[in-house]
Amino acid sequence: MVYTEENIRELIQRVLEPPLALFSLQVQNRKNHALIEITLDHLADKTGSASLSDCETVSKRLKEEMDLWGEDFDFTLQVSSAGAERVLRLPEDFSRFQGLLAKLEVPLENGKWEKRIYRLGPLVGDSIELTLYDRKTRHKKNQKTVSIPISEIRKGNLYLEI
Repeated sequence: MVYTEENIRELIQRVLEPPLALFSLQVQNRKNHALIEITLDHLADKTGSASLSDCETVSKRLKEEMDLWGEDFDFTLQVSSAGAERVLRLPEDFSRFQGLLAKLEVPLENGKWEKRIYRLGPLVGDSIELTLYDRKTRHKKNQKTVSIPISEIRKGNLYLEI
C-alpha cells in the first residue's frame, strides 16, 4: 500500500500540539519504502526554531502512529527544525519576524539582483521598511532605511549575527 502525502499530513496535524506547527513535508514513495521528511515551526519561538527535544517528541509520536499502519508500511522518518536561519515565506513572515535580521534578495537599480542583510521593519501598504545592516555601523541611530515593495523581494532567510 502506498501512503500519500495527504494521509501523512493529516496524521502530522493530529500529532502536533501548539505551539509546534508543520513548516514543510516531503514524501518520497519508493518501491516498498517511503522517505518522510518533516520540518517543524515553533510559533512561540523568536526565530521559529523547534528544539531537539521537540523534534524527538514529534518523531516518536509519529513513528508510534505510523507503526499502527501495519508492517507493510516501511518508512524512514526525519524530523527537523526550520532553524534560526530559516527560509522566509514571503510576504507573511515579514510581520512575524519584524525587528530581526534577514538576508534578502533584492533588485538593484541596474536591474541585477543582490543579497543584502536588513533589519525587518514595519509593513506599510504593499511595501516593507528595511534598515540596511552593517556590522560597523549597527549601533548608530541614523542608519539608512529604505522602503521596498514586497513584490520586488525574490527570496530571503533569517540571518543570525554571531
